[in-house]
Amino acid sequence: MKRIFLLITLLSLIAQGISAQNGNVSVTGRVTSAIDSEPLIGVTVSVKGNSTQGTVTDIDGKFKLSVASDAVLSVSYIGYKTKEVSVNGHTNIDIVLNEDSELLEEVVVVGYGTQKKANLTGAVTSMKNDDLLKAKAANSTNVLIGRMPGIIAKQASGEPGADYSSIYIRGIATFRGDTSPAYIIDGVERSSSDFARMDPNDIESINVLKDAASAAIFGMRGANGVIVITTKRGAQAKPTIKYSGNLSLTSPTKLPKYANSYDYARLYNQFMGQEIYSAEEIEKFRDGSDRESYPNTNWYDEMLSSYAVEQQHNVSVSGGSDKMRYYVSGGFLNQGGLWDDINYKRYNLRSNIDSDITSTTHLKVDLSGRVEKSLNSGSASGIFAALMRNTPVLLCRYDDGRFAVPDATHTNVVAYNQPGGSYGKSKTFVGDAVVELEQKLNVITQGLSIKGTMAYSYQNGSSKNWTVSPYIYSKQADGSYLLAPRTSPSLGLGKSNIENQEYQLQLNYDRSFGNHNISAMAMALEKKSRYENSSMQRVSFDSEVLDQMDAGNSTDQTLSAYDTKTARISYLGRLNYNFANRYLAEFNIRRDASENFAPSHRWGTFMSGSLGWVISEEKFFEPLRQTIDFLKIRASYGTLGNDNTGSVAYPYYSRYELYSGGTASNYLPNNRGDYAFGSNVTKGLVPGAVANELATWERATKFNIALDIDLWNSLSFSIDYFTENRSHILLQRYDEVPGSFGATLPLENLGKVKNKGVDMSLTYHKRMGDFDWSIGGNFTYAHNEIVEMAEAAGTSEYMRKTGRPINGYYGYKTDGLFQSQEEIDNYAKQEVAGSNYVTQPGDIKYVDVNGDNVVNSDDMTYLGNGNVPEIVYGINGALKWKNVDFSFLLQGAGRVQVYLNGSIIQPYFNQGNLPQLWITDSWSETNRNARYPRLANTTHNLPATDVSCVETYLYDASYLRLKNIEIGYNLPQKWLSTLNITGLRVYVNATNLLTFTSVPQIDPENIHSQGWSYPQMKAFNFGLTLQF
Repeated sequence: MKRIFLLITLLSLIAQGISAQNGNVSVTGRVTSAIDSEPLIGVTVSVKGNSTQGTVTDIDGKFKLSVASDAVLSVSYIGYKTKEVSVNGHTNIDIVLNEDSELLEEVVVVGYGTQKKANLTGAVTSMKNDDLLKAKAANSTNVLIGRMPGIIAKQASGEPGADYSSIYIRGIATFRGDTSPAYIIDGVERSSSDFARMDPNDIESINVLKDAASAAIFGMRGANGVIVITTKRGAQAKPTIKYSGNLSLTSPTKLPKYANSYDYARLYNQFMGQEIYSAEEIEKFRDGSDRESYPNTNWYDEMLSSYAVEQQHNVSVSGGSDKMRYYVSGGFLNQGGLWDDINYKRYNLRSNIDSDITSTTHLKVDLSGRVEKSLNSGSASGIFAALMRNTPVLLCRYDDGRFAVPDATHTNVVAYNQPGGSYGKSKTFVGDAVVELEQKLNVITQGLSIKGTMAYSYQNGSSKNWTVSPYIYSKQADGSYLLAPRTSPSLGLGKSNIENQEYQLQLNYDRSFGNHNISAMAMALEKKSRYENSSMQRVSFDSEVLDQMDAGNSTDQTLSAYDTKTARISYLGRLNYNFANRYLAEFNIRRDASENFAPSHRWGTFMSGSLGWVISEEKFFEPLRQTIDFLKIRASYGTLGNDNTGSVAYPYYSRYELYSGGTASNYLPNNRGDYAFGSNVTKGLVPGAVANELATWERATKFNIALDIDLWNSLSFSIDYFTENRSHILLQRYDEVPGSFGATLPLENLGKVKNKGVDMSLTYHKRMGDFDWSIGGNFTYAHNEIVEMAEAAGTSEYMRKTGRPINGYYGYKTDGLFQSQEEIDNYAKQEVAGSNYVTQPGDIKYVDVNGDNVVNSDDMTYLGNGNVPEIVYGINGALKWKNVDFSFLLQGAGRVQVYLNGSIIQPYFNQGNLPQLWITDSWSETNRNARYPRLANTTHNLPATDVSCVETYLYDASYLRLKNIEIGYNLPQKWLSTLNITGLRVYVNATNLLTFTSVPQIDPENIHSQGWSYPQMKAFNFGLTLQF
């Protein structure tokens, strides 16, 4: 913190030195809007011809500047016409700025260009910096949750450094490969992690391209939608220094609850149907008189802290002259975790420079980088799996603090994760550079320009995993301690390098001929990528202190390394036409080549067309303009592609794989690919998948029709209806082939999926005196259905996936619990656990789906649409009164399920724990309305079978969450002016404060069916923003 404030002070002094000029007059004044006479904050007031000599207005619209008595002031503000005012020796000047109708037309960043929002014919949703910063998210993917129509986002984990959201644009429409959207940062394609690891303070806007009209320009990268991120840039103004800081206290939204040792022991006897624990032992568990012999261990309390600390800081400097503008920033994030040795740190740097070399030549140079450092004493999923399994009757520590051996089937996870023991460290460096040169060619024809872009990124990663056995003991009868056997330490090292190059050459034309407005773009693009990875492990070390590879035994090691290269080339174009901003049309075309396919099928052509009609611009609409400010209908249709072949690279080649069957002692002649030479068995090459030279692009055909309307100068509403048909999805047939065939079947373009839905947004904004308030909402519904796929031969009609959602759940339907023997006798025979199982009252009642009076695997059927919600929505509101501001976001999801199994829900799973809900909600003679069956050690009532799931343990995962709430205060300028501070805001914020759901044990966004992932976190945030 000290370093940060020293840096702020230093930059402030530099800025003052740059901007200070000796003048003969000290001018004060106030800048207001001609629209409502309200003061304007942040207006640039500078001396004409010397933009470095200037200031900005404070929260009351006031400014103070020392200038020459004959100076001319230039007063500029976004959305208003720039005004020049002569000083003429005056010491007080009040200035009124007039609205600029052209500048007020919102510009939206689209694929490789910008468009006025009013002229858009595609489905594009936008979010500005002020809105995304309200999320107080360390991971940029999380700023999208609940704030934009068409975005389905799920944050499954709160783990430091891994707290990202899975993003789907208008749902899922393919079951092959990646379903995530493409990410474009400042015109260059980047990875999802590049976006996730950005400092949100550096983001100016996020635009989501949802339909064919907006995304077709990205061709093979646009089938799943596109997210376009634009970073901040400098403007012609005096240097402005901004600091933002945030301190967060985080804790889990929900942790599973398990029985105490008393309930665990007494109910275990009931579960096993015999006395495992005597009445005397059960009483000792209850009274706690002998803690070491009869413990009551809460493993979560032993392992986890009650809260974690997170802090985030950012400092930026921006400004510029009429020739050069700059934005430079640095950010730091430090995320603590729920135990000592878990931490994630991130350092972000960014420099965006714009230079007007001449009046027709523009140069842009963007440099950015980040360093990430992670520390973890173990796998988060492994730690939470152990916490769930460990029972309360197992001792964690003795009274003197030594760690205890639980038993032969459980691990003392607390001992394994102590500071100074095992650890996993990783470090990642990422550097990006983009150089763009644009030349206007008005000398050839008005509105013509050419632009070239070169982008390069390099990522280097390293990891080190050191595993040491902890010191754990068992207590002997004489009171002495026996150290448990310990294994030799092991060390694993990993290295990776990722290199990307992208080259763009773009020709643009933009010109108006009376009411005819034409813009066109043609572009060639090439991208090359290379990925290298290597790893090494040694498992025999003589010392627990020397965690270096040379200290290990070289004869007991494993090595692996590989590298891959990819290349793509594309040609693309766009044509826009509008007549009098009333009739709108757009056409896009892109031709892509991908090395994933054979030369004869390598190229794909993708096109889209869209139309729009701004009805409010028609003359006949004039009588309605006092009510309806803007009304537009738009429609689009087009085709996009997807070249993702999953893990099967180059499917047009026959593949061979290395295979090893083990040792000579277990060598069998029919093992695939291993060969015996005397007493040794060595690896051999075996055939992989058969080649398919006909494999080609997956295609996405999209249709969108929409209405945009603004009413009473305060209400905005948009609604889009969309359909998407995916075809040529690459799949492998399920047909069985004899073992003598020696290979797997190839990828073929067999699959088809249809997806349809609606998304909408509504915003109302009003200003009344000192009150400025708004409320809004967004809603998305997206439903997918498999039309064709390669079903396995013999699949029953009930288990067929065709005609059902992609991620659907399949298994046994249930109809409550059996209440009596009479009911059992009059119902279909239950053979889920085998033909010899004797059903008893309190058992699950499985439904006889096929009506043959026997319930077995032939009765498994479709149960639900899966763990990706079909409905998501958000409700947001904001209120500002003088210097106080308040905002909130409610966010939710519907038509979504989660299936639980294993230790998270199953009693005594693998000699594990007892979920607390079984104490009060399992069937008994006195509790017949329970949800869960009787406590009994029988596979009939298990939440998971060997092939599928049971409806009893399938939960409606709909939820409503108070995602964000914030109250802030801007300190009065009269308190700050003597410190040369132009703005200071303090705030208190909370995220994930309340969640309403029927899902037990875990957060509803947790997608791990056994609940092993690091929990979702709620946070209380305290922060400030400071501007000089």
